[in-house]
Amino acid sequence: MRILLTAHQFLPDHSTGTEVLTCQVGKELKRLGHEVRVIAALPMKNAPKPDVYFDHYVYQGLEVYRYYHRQGMPVGEQSNIVELEYSNQLFADWLRNFIGDWRPDVVHFFHLKNLSVTAIDVCGDAGIPMVLTPTDFWLVCPTVQLLLPNGCMCNGPDRHGVNCLRHAVANTQSPAINRVVDLIPDPLLGMGDRLSRVHPLAEVFPFSWAGALGRRAEFFRERISRVDRMIVPSRVVEKVLEDNWMRARKMVFSRFGIDMTGYRERTFDRKTAAALRIGFIGSLSSAKGAHVLLKAMRLIAAEPAVELRVFGNPKAYPDYAKSLTNIAGDDARIRFCGTFPSESIAEVLMDLDVLVVPSLWRENTPLVVYSAQAAGCPVIASNLDGLKEIVRDGVDGMLFPPGNAEILASIISRLGKDPDLVCSLAKNAIRPKSISEYTADLITTYDEIAKIGQ
Repeated sequence: MRILLTAHQFLPDHSTGTEVLTCQVGKELKRLGHEVRVIAALPMKNAPKPDVYFDHYVYQGLEVYRYYHRQGMPVGEQSNIVELEYSNQLFADWLRNFIGDWRPDVVHFFHLKNLSVTAIDVCGDAGIPMVLTPTDFWLVCPTVQLLLPNGCMCNGPDRHGVNCLRHAVANTQSPAINRVVDLIPDPLLGMGDRLSRVHPLAEVFPFSWAGALGRRAEFFRERISRVDRMIVPSRVVEKVLEDNWMRARKMVFSRFGIDMTGYRERTFDRKTAAALRIGFIGSLSSAKGAHVLLKAMRLIAAEPAVELRVFGNPKAYPDYAKSLTNIAGDDARIRFCGTFPSESIAEVLMDLDVLVVPSLWRENTPLVVYSAQAAGCPVIASNLDGLKEIVRDGVDGMLFPPGNAEILASIISRLGKDPDLVCSLAKNAIRPKSISEYTADLITTYDEIAKIGQ
């Protein structure tokens, strides 16, 4: 079977959960004898050369076709960068030629950010069966996280996308523009969608943005309704999509799988260990909450003995990374360890006693938690939808109020003083689904929709 996979970005340049999942599925499909190609974007401020948008490379045996995504810049004749986020005609034209030359039997969209959901139109018009796995909230939220600038949770766009517009302006525009937009009442901003059809004012910022954001939700709904199967990996994503009327022809529930290579049974004895080894693994961005963990560490006295290893790329968000080093100060218990190859995660986790996931947004059951469970490494996580689906408080991990460094510090101190509790939590870890099991389920789905399309 010829299978096309898509992701918003890919290895080796980007190695967070979606990219790793897409890569592992692709490699497993190839191992089973299928022909696989990957299409992904490379987000960047400027393309390396004028009019160079696509290239091709091989990563760990996978053929990858890459689109140079010029973030925040017009592409071709399209100048509305908000509309480009979901409707990119240059990419759609390229994809149409690609699938004409290499006719896939199935396409599986793991992500379409940076590429655009017009890919669904292209594949649907060509009669190619389609599967979509939402690995985050991008189908509903342009900023992915459904998290407002003030840290409050968002439930999705309002009728005309005015709340999305205000969020986008707050994130990208100068204080002066923010002040002007703040003065415009919601009903007037909401006119952008209607004005875009009948009035020249629609081409003027912020009405052009409002119009594009107002059209976004319906644009997505129409395209997602063409997808043959949506494989939902968590209940929180399922609910968000249902609440926002994002429905495929059929929705099924299936949690992510991980590569189980390198994991072994825990043999450590916390009673003889010199210090409780705490780990953070993830993006060094504010929504991931590493600063909450560092503040918690600074609240913990010299006893019990605790050490923290922070794994993440400081170059991705340099200002935030600098703030983390400022919080850590000269605390010798805190080490910034940089990144590691995704294939080494089992080794890293097997050398930790506890993993902390202090996220400030509703996570879509991140792969790192499944990896920790495979390693028998208890997880301390924010008590948020998504995380609390897979971390059982007091059974195989601990939950704390998101952003509360004081309670997190008390949990870490308790585990540092009670090695038997750490061992008990470790022994209760549930074995996650393997990538082989996950891919076998996908193949069943591929076969099913391919037969329907014949």
